[in-house]
Amino acid sequence: MASLRQRVRREMAAGMLLAAEDVFAESGLAKAHVEDIARRAGVAVGTLYNYYRDRDGLLAAVLASRTDELMAELSDAVARTAGSPARAAMVDLARTYLRFVMRRPTFIRILTEGELAHLKESYPTSATIPAACWQSLREVFGQVIARGVVEGTVPDRGDDLDLWLIVGMLRGVVLRYFRVGTPCREADADRVIGVFFDGARA
Repeated sequence: MASLRQRVRREMAAGMLLAAEDVFAESGLAKAHVEDIARRAGVAVGTLYNYYRDRDGLLAAVLASRTDELMAELSDAVARTAGSPARAAMVDLARTYLRFVMRRPTFIRILTEGELAHLKESYPTSATIPAACWQSLREVFGQVIARGVVEGTVPDRGDDLDLWLIVGMLRGVVLRYFRVGTPCREADADRVIGVFFDGARA
């Protein structure tokens, strides 16, 4: 069992990450300052530096934490639908992802908008995380596509284009949310998977 000191340390670290996520969302990656994050978390700047080496370390910790959270939810969805047809499993997986988008928009915006690609010098560690997260997302959907190939509902084309198409369509739903303000809905997940299986007339 964790000691009281360990629990307090974990709670402080979690509070700093929440504060960092808020400040990154409000100020943008380029203008977010460690001082603002410390103030939002209610700690001294020195305390924050005891946990995270700098702004890049903070953002990397936020992204890593949210990536773990997303992948745990998607893995649960895969396990939950293990006995279901691939199409039903894919709908559940897509719905799970879009629900996560609406709950954690700051994280998904950082992954999707590509701002980190232009800030590699300021965020060298953080800049590597979006690509790794997208790869993990494709791998999870790939598991369900492989199930569809086995059951005969997804053609075995010998490449990974179907995987990129599904993730790309879901990314389009998310970009519409960020650019136009249209919230992501479960019905959007149903439509994306319908288009994948049935074509544009779905």
